[in-house]
Amino acid sequence: MLDARKKAILFVAVQEYILTAEPVSSQRLVEKYQLGVSSATVRNELAMLEEMGYLYHPHTSAGRVPTDTGYRYYVDSTSTKPGLTMQEERAITKLFSDLNREMEELLQEATQILSNLTSQVSVVLAPPFKRSILKHIDLVCLSPRHVLVVLITDKGQVLKRTLSLELNSGYKIKDLSIVEQLLNEKLQGMGSSEISGLKLDIGMPDPEMEIFINLLIDEIAEILASGDKERVFLSGTSSIFNQPEFEDLQRVQSLLDSLNHGYRLLKWMEDSLVSKEVLVRIGSENVDQEIKDCSVVASHYQMDSETVGSLGIIGPTRMNYARAISAVELIANVLSRALNELRS
Repeated sequence: MLDARKKAILFVAVQEYILTAEPVSSQRLVEKYQLGVSSATVRNELAMLEEMGYLYHPHTSAGRVPTDTGYRYYVDSTSTKPGLTMQEERAITKLFSDLNREMEELLQEATQILSNLTSQVSVVLAPPFKRSILKHIDLVCLSPRHVLVVLITDKGQVLKRTLSLELNSGYKIKDLSIVEQLLNEKLQGMGSSEISGLKLDIGMPDPEMEIFINLLIDEIAEILASGDKERVFLSGTSSIFNQPEFEDLQRVQSLLDSLNHGYRLLKWMEDSLVSKEVLVRIGSENVDQEIKDCSVVASHYQMDSETVGSLGIIGPTRMNYARAISAVELIANVLSRALNELRS
């Protein structure tokens, strides 16, 4: 159990290490922070905090460094402290309210801003299309043998694919508006699993037209199903090279390789999909070996009160947690509002 003095000394010790990346000595804490006790007293308290598992003593230094337990105490103690300025919050909120873009651009913008705010690697996992419902279909004639299929989902996603038609398609292109109207009537409100394998017996006088329509249905199902893989937006990977914790190139390469695998990112952040608060997982609290020396700060974003994706940052355990938590929470909130406006 930590008494008030140990709590105060532990807090400033972790804070000082986060700021400087250098092992913390009792002398530095006494000189920089108004602790109201002598250097000898602080030294004794640091030694006791080390015995309790909150700090450790690198062999090459006289100072001490936080353990994951020490960081956890610090994070739990900073949960109510503001990490962003009011000016930053207002500017970002206004930026998202002024954006009039498709979902992909909103997610990319969120990724970039989150990385800029925290100087860490930022990740946004987009909603998988398999959860999306088809809202509207547009068919655009590009040439006598090419049709652009544009799908709009209930989540505001705009999916496009150009189809090359192998059949004699002159009649089909001429009556594309009829096909478009028919597909909207039959497929609106369906998901990829419902559309997949669907064959319409329309009873049209031209059998080639019916073949063409069912060909389009197969393509529409495939376009929606292509989103079964998580789409990942990444920003700030170059920031890894600015962190003293990542001077080991082999370690950097291992982390970069992991960042390029969407399923790993999903695994690292999946708990944020059900967490009511911003998720903070520090060092050894992470299951995967690749990020045992990293921290993950993540949250989810919503559309119509439904959780549809997650976002967060990944960086060394030595990070500005108050700023990271505030940034992740703010971006999750403003992104949710922007996506709801896009959907409406």
